[in-house]
Amino acid sequence: MTISWFGLSSFKIVSKDTTIITDPFGATSGLAPVRGVADIIICSDPQNNLSNNFSSISGSPFLIAGPGEYELKGVFIMGQRASNGSNSTIYSLEIDEIRVAFFGQVKQAVLDDKQKEILEGADIVLIGVGNDGVLNSEQAAKIATQLEPFLIIPHSFNIPGVKPHLDKVEKFIREMGGETRKEEKITIKKKDLVGDVTQVLILTPQR
Repeated sequence: MTISWFGLSSFKIVSKDTTIITDPFGATSGLAPVRGVADIIICSDPQNNLSNNFSSISGSPFLIAGPGEYELKGVFIMGQRASNGSNSTIYSLEIDEIRVAFFGQVKQAVLDDKQKEILEGADIVLIGVGNDGVLNSEQAAKIATQLEPFLIIPHSFNIPGVKPHLDKVEKFIREMGGETRKEEKITIKKKDLVGDVTQVLILTPQR
């Protein structure tokens, strides 16, 4: 499985047979709109312009934009509504035997029991840290470490051109203890997910 990042909460996740794009954004974000071919679009909040630019994605993708259970092309996805009164959804994805917890445009600071149930055992956590429509660094660190994943990939932090007023990722890095690594993208297999220490990975946005 390969994970790359467009910016904000938009990721491209490619498995052996499936391409997923999360939260595609448009030009109102200040960044170039997300474009590409996908089999599945996962949207954390269909009413948010930072996550609902579906028309820019080609390939007749299947849209998932709310709670429920879905199984498509060998990928199992569960969505649970955020419990903060918003329309946002938190997702668990199982891809190539790897479990991914996806917190998109979500600002809920504490997990409820149902959310814990579907996210338990996540290998990788994708979580917003920038404190404008998403969690702040302290909240994100608390939730991410609560799930005890092998890998945490922060998103929705300040990068050149982005219009939302987002915190820098360094705040989250400090909350997590200051140890991190940076990559353009990551290719990972289930057998690579070993060890007891959670790592923080900063991805470079792909334009």
